[in-house]
Amino acid sequence: MSELRKFTIEFLKALADPVRLDILYFLEKRKLSSSELQKELDRSQSTISKHLNMLVENNLIDFDKKDNVNYYKIKNNEVIKLINTITAIVLNVNKKRLKDLQDADIHDVLSP
Repeated sequence: MSELRKFTIEFLKALADPVRLDILYFLEKRKLSSSELQKELDRSQSTISKHLNMLVENNLIDFDKKDNVNYYKIKNNEVIKLINTITAIVLNVNKKRLKDLQDADIHDVLSP
């Protein structure tokens, strides 16, 4: 397996976690410290740390240090564009399934 393929697999694994996706969405708006992310996501410090380390290792985020506090930021905004593109593809591919679920929810609400 080529090195590029290994990097690609690790990159996709880094994106394939709901906590890491949430971190990326929060960092899209502004720089945040790990304690701020911990509060926003209602997760333990060790959990946030583990996910931040994986995102840093995969070059998805970076940080600036200020007064012994790391403030994390998106390293490349193309990542957010990629996530939005993937979301659009998933929505399109699952359009019928989502419509069926929505119709079932409406039917459940309207049924006596």
